[in-house]
Amino acid sequence: MYDILVVNKNYDAEGPDSISVRIGDLVEVLDMGDSAVNAAKKPKLDPQMNIGQSEERLDSSASRHKLAVKPKKNHQSSSHRRSVSPQPPYQPKPNEKWKVRIFDGDDNAKAGWIPVSVLDINHTEQAVFGEKSNDAAYRREAVVRELVETEEEFAKDLQQVVDNYLKYIDNKDNKVPRVVRDHKDDIFNNFKQIADFHNTVLIEGVKYYANNPKMIGKTFLRLERDFDKHVKYCRDAPVAQEFLASNDAIRDFFMVCTRLVKC
Repeated sequence: MYDILVVNKNYDAEGPDSISVRIGDLVEVLDMGDSAVNAAKKPKLDPQMNIGQSEERLDSSASRHKLAVKPKKNHQSSSHRRSVSPQPPYQPKPNEKWKVRIFDGDDNAKAGWIPVSVLDINHTEQAVFGEKSNDAAYRREAVVRELVETEEEFAKDLQQVVDNYLKYIDNKDNKVPRVVRDHKDDIFNNFKQIADFHNTVLIEGVKYYANNPKMIGKTFLRLERDFDKHVKYCRDAPVAQEFLASNDAIRDFFMVCTRLVKC
């Protein structure tokens, strides 16, 4: 799976669905269409990271409460993002295009389709890591940095839900349907507790051991019981979703909030 690539040819957008890129730009691959390499490979785990593999992942139903505030991206989970594992040579089909986003750390970065021919798809690792592409310590440092950045982004998304919905509903000066206030806990469950956990406890623990990769795994193990909050949320989420789907007044209220992005 190619997640970050380097542009090796200038390209000018040819329509509303494409974007212009320049030589040297780093782009994040969002969608490879029907490409033969679209099957993602499992990432290799560094034994010094002290993090085990798990066949099961928590359901991402927590993100449903964002109510489409952000556009859905068609790519693999964040654990695969920015992967730079060596890839076998790939020959793109004539006129093949991939959807990419200019990689500059901006949440509103431009995204669109560009020809695969303008991307360096066979020298990704060297292009991103440079001379340190074979330096295990440097690569491990990059993985930890990605972990911190991903957790910060996730915590920020959770807090946006709290700020844009929960706080608005709790403010008695705002015009909120009675049924929404009466069933706030049924809808959001323990979402605020999860948001607080990620924005205070977990992110600080990850940052604290950012310079000691061996301790990263122990951070998650030490906080194992705290993740019971996520289990409870995921367990009760279907009930909340069914309640939202069966109540027109509540659904209409959140649809209005979604269109406004911020209530």
